[in-house]
Amino acid sequence: MTNSAKKAPPLSGTARAQFGASDVLGGLAGTAVALPQSMGLGVALFAAMGFDASAGALAGLMGAAVLSLVSGLTGATIGMISAPNGPVTMLLAASLASVAAHGVQGEGLLLALVAIMLLTGLFQFLLGISGGGQLIKYIPYPAVAGLVTGIGVLMVLSQLDILTGEGAQAIGSGWMVVPAATALITFGGIKFAPRVLPAVPGIISGLLVGIAAFHLIMLAAPVPTPESWLVGTIPGLDAIRFDVDASAFTSLPWELILVSALTLAVLASMDCLLTAVVADGETGARHDARRELAAQGIGQTIAGLLGGIGGGGTKGSTLVAIKTGGRRWSAIVSSLTFIVLILFLGPVGNALPISVLAGVIIYVGIGMLEWNVVRWLRRRTTRLDGTVALLVVTTTLAFDLMVGVAVGVVSSAFLFLRGQVRARIIHERATGKERHSLHYRTEEERKLLDEHGDRILYFELRGNLFFGTVDRLFTELMPDLDRPVWMILNLRRVQSLDMSGLNLFRQMLKRLTAHGGHLLYADVRKSAVMERKMHKLLNWLGPEDELPKVKTFNSNDAALEYAEDELLKDLGYEPVQATQRVKLEQNELFRRLKPKTREALKAVMRPLSFKRKEMVFKYGGLDNSLYFILQGEVEIRLPTRVYHYKRLAKVGPGSFFGEGGFLDPAPRTATAVVTQDVELLTLDRQAIESLAEKRQREAGWAVLYELGGSLAQQLRWSRSELRRLERW
Repeated sequence: MTNSAKKAPPLSGTARAQFGASDVLGGLAGTAVALPQSMGLGVALFAAMGFDASAGALAGLMGAAVLSLVSGLTGATIGMISAPNGPVTMLLAASLASVAAHGVQGEGLLLALVAIMLLTGLFQFLLGISGGGQLIKYIPYPAVAGLVTGIGVLMVLSQLDILTGEGAQAIGSGWMVVPAATALITFGGIKFAPRVLPAVPGIISGLLVGIAAFHLIMLAAPVPTPESWLVGTIPGLDAIRFDVDASAFTSLPWELILVSALTLAVLASMDCLLTAVVADGETGARHDARRELAAQGIGQTIAGLLGGIGGGGTKGSTLVAIKTGGRRWSAIVSSLTFIVLILFLGPVGNALPISVLAGVIIYVGIGMLEWNVVRWLRRRTTRLDGTVALLVVTTTLAFDLMVGVAVGVVSSAFLFLRGQVRARIIHERATGKERHSLHYRTEEERKLLDEHGDRILYFELRGNLFFGTVDRLFTELMPDLDRPVWMILNLRRVQSLDMSGLNLFRQMLKRLTAHGGHLLYADVRKSAVMERKMHKLLNWLGPEDELPKVKTFNSNDAALEYAEDELLKDLGYEPVQATQRVKLEQNELFRRLKPKTREALKAVMRPLSFKRKEMVFKYGGLDNSLYFILQGEVEIRLPTRVYHYKRLAKVGPGSFFGEGGFLDPAPRTATAVVTQDVELLTLDRQAIESLAEKRQREAGWAVLYELGGSLAQQLRWSRSELRRLERW
């Protein structure tokens, strides 16, 4: 790799602002690459309107000077050179052709061009300051590839008339091949000259080779070179006119102009942001999309007022400018260079062949073709993407670029909907046998829940619930809606929910209730729906007396706990409530101990009580006690942030907690918070050691055995949670 091709290191703030010789060199190099393209596109556009090539060349140069100046002053994208480019020019040509079809001709087309440029600038400025440019990034690549390919083909086709050799009658029909030959030589020079002169940009080499070849050939001509083959004297700044008749604006087809300007603003913004990303990759900087689009919009407006044509960032000239050393001020240098050329380049146009510029445009157009479309069509997995790209290309060529853009937008929407419809909606399905709440359950309760847990269904939904996905979701849930189950729908990962989704939930609720089931919601995000309470939202569609009420919970665990309690009640078992008081003998750990061992331990335990919101122990604190709940409720929480936590367990009467600190006297790894006033009995290691040796040994083994079983259950739960989280 040569030094010129190496990627530049990231820029510091000082390097961004510093002006030096590298900016001058970069600006001049960028101008050299953008110059023939700007002039060629201007010539092509004005020739299509029936105006002189020299006027088109001036319009192209003026557009490049203004766009680079305004964009460079803001410094929103380091190193980017802005000038007329293929996508913008081709869309302008298509728009003006549509305007001409409405009967507008001559000066009226120039007036229409000014109007389109003014409105394009306004729309692009609004896109920038509103942040609307972010939406452009969501246009699928197949649609962009098809649009760019169609533009490339149009660029090539627009130059064919120039290559027919019209105007050669005065020197003989055999000379009609000269324009095509010089365009071919120019193309070859751009393609192959860099192999011989790698330090010189290909477009510059091709331009010089094409001009030299043209004039060498014409030395043998029997008569002077036809004027129609040359650009001609480029008008100076005095050719810019401001005597526009405002009343003539009323005769323009404004509906068409508005649509053209809006389309052009989107296309120019998309192309500009793509170039900005390319520039960032080379400089290591990061562009400001809002500022860049706003600046480009101002530039389009000023260019239109001064008789220039629009454009945006140009990838070729930007890369050359950056690799030559251009940074913060290269665009300003490029703009000033264009202005100098406008002031003094006029006579040079008499020696500049239009066919050479055509060769440059053809090269740029062919370079825009996305050949990967053919590869996409061959593979089954990408065939639809290839078809979309081919459809955009076909409509662009069969009708015009405006229709191609419209098809591209519709195709983008289609691809988006296709992706959403095919996306997986049910991320996880589990029964009450597979997922349990964190609430402490007695042995009898656990047995019942394990036996009848399939009557609790848990679904984690994801994505967007709208008209394209709700029918598939309903079909997948249909078998479970015809059973007397407690169905929990977790909406934490649902990004949006439209009216179709709400209507589906109403149908699900009615169907499930008719079969004796219950619908519960958990983790409903405000960003996805307008209300956190789903019952209010379902009634918002239209109140119905027979619509059953649904419950909404803030977490999965709360919904699972409620469903488990309801299932136990339905089975005829009343779950233990926090307000109930139990004897120590009923505690799960104590019930298996021998009576004498139980009495010995009870004698050395201390009673404690805590009020709601108090902490029994705190994360990081030193505490080696084991706690037994007689009445009340405690949550074991893992702090994650200052005011946030993850609930690890919820324990009530007949249960115990704190086994980790009891077995290993180390800082606590969780916090125990009282959620309902609690009465406890506490047992520490010192209390066991105070027992007689025989009782101490019996009690120690018994407690260790029960705690080992408890820790094994916790380990199994942790592994199942890790397995579930790994699926994300």
